[in-house]
Amino acid sequence: MLLVAVATQNEIQPLEQFLAHADRVEVLITGMGPVVAAASLSRYLTLHGSEVIGVLNIGVAGAYLDAGVAMLDICLAQQEFLGDFGICIQDRVQDFGSGLLKPEPPMLFNNDLSVRIKNILTNHNVLFKTVNFVTVNCCTGTRKRAEFLRDKFAAGCENMEGAAVAMVCRNLNIPCVELRCISNMVEDRDTGKWRLTEAVEKMCRVAEVALQELSQDDPGHD
Repeated sequence: MLLVAVATQNEIQPLEQFLAHADRVEVLITGMGPVVAAASLSRYLTLHGSEVIGVLNIGVAGAYLDAGVAMLDICLAQQEFLGDFGICIQDRVQDFGSGLLKPEPPMLFNNDLSVRIKNILTNHNVLFKTVNFVTVNCCTGTRKRAEFLRDKFAAGCENMEGAAVAMVCRNLNIPCVELRCISNMVEDRDTGKWRLTEAVEKMCRVAEVALQELSQDDPGHD
């Protein structure tokens, strides 16, 4: 089966009617933030991992200014970075020294499921942008910090669960893909400019397109 991992119930609500009749598709509400997401996904896969052929992580994201990403764009993760893991110094994050930590392999989305998703979206004329994502524990609330994260990771957008989901899937050798719709620009925080409802609805429409075809490819599908 395919597992859809999403942080909150609100981000999956427009997809509920489709999911009620979807064959071999399950949903996990992970909760917000990397620690909670990693814990809940690990628990789920410990119990059901043998049945899962892939994880589709969906939701909304904030886009960095001047990164080639606009409001309501659909973004596909090329790579995930842990953005605020290190030493916080005002609006920047300094990495720990090499003597303290062994370097982790990059969290790349270069599996067959990712290729399949790209082909499905392209064949259905769904526009999307493939960019680097940054996972943060705290949403960025200033333009200065956003510019730092954008430049450090050559990133297009940020979220709060993607790197955690990707790491769990990598450790268990389960293909993972992350798709998000831009709900806001990451600048000096002003929620009045956000388009959260529209982003959730668009993300769910795109996810439905992908899931309809992916579920047909599931070897467990009758």
